[in-house]
Amino acid sequence: MTRASAGFTLVETLVALAVTATLATAGTMMMLQTLEASRAVDTRMEEVRSLEAAFGLMRSDFNDVTTRPSSAPDDLYPPIGFQGLTSDKTGELITFVRSGWKATKQGSERSDLQRVAYAFDNGTLVRKAWLRPDPVSTTPVVERVLMDGIDQLDIRYRKKGAWFDAWPATTNGDYPDLIEFTMKFADRDELTLSYVLGYMS
Repeated sequence: MTRASAGFTLVETLVALAVTATLATAGTMMMLQTLEASRAVDTRMEEVRSLEAAFGLMRSDFNDVTTRPSSAPDDLYPPIGFQGLTSDKTGELITFVRSGWKATKQGSERSDLQRVAYAFDNGTLVRKAWLRPDPVSTTPVVERVLMDGIDQLDIRYRKKGAWFDAWPATTNGDYPDLIEFTMKFADRDELTLSYVLGYMS
C-alpha cells in the first residue's frame, strides 16, 4: 500500500484540527466583538436620542416662558415670576410659567399655561411640570430626568449684555434674555447649553 492510499497520518489530522479550531475561535471572537460593538453603538445612539429630546424640551420651555407669576403647590407666599437661584444650591433652582401646552382633548378647559421647575440634586438635573400655573398638592406633576452624572452645574443669566449668577423673582415676572447651563462630568467632559428666553412670545 502506498502513502497516497493510506490516508492522513495522525499528526496531519491533529494539525488540521488545530488549524480548524484556531479559525473557529478567531471567527467566534470577531463575531462577539462585532456584537459588542453593535450593542455599544445602540446604547450610545439611545443616549444621544435621549439628550436630543431633553435639549429640545429645554429649548421649548425657555422659548415659551411668560411673565405670569406663580406659586409653588399650596405655597402661602405671594405668586412670583421667573426665578433663578444660584447654582451652588440644591433643589428647585429655576421656576417659571410657560405657555404653548395645548389641551389633548377637544373641548377641554385646561389652561395652556404650565408651571415648570428645574431641580438639581445628587448630580441629576430634573424637570418638573405641573398641569396648571397655580398648582395645589393634588395637581398632577410630571418629573423627567434630563441629565445625570453631573459633577458640577453652573447656571448664569444674561440681561442686556450683563451676566448674573442669580435672577431674583419679581411680581411683574421680568425674566432674563438668555440662560446658560455649564455642566462638568466625572470624565472631565464639559457641556454648555444656551437658550434665548421668550423667543416665541
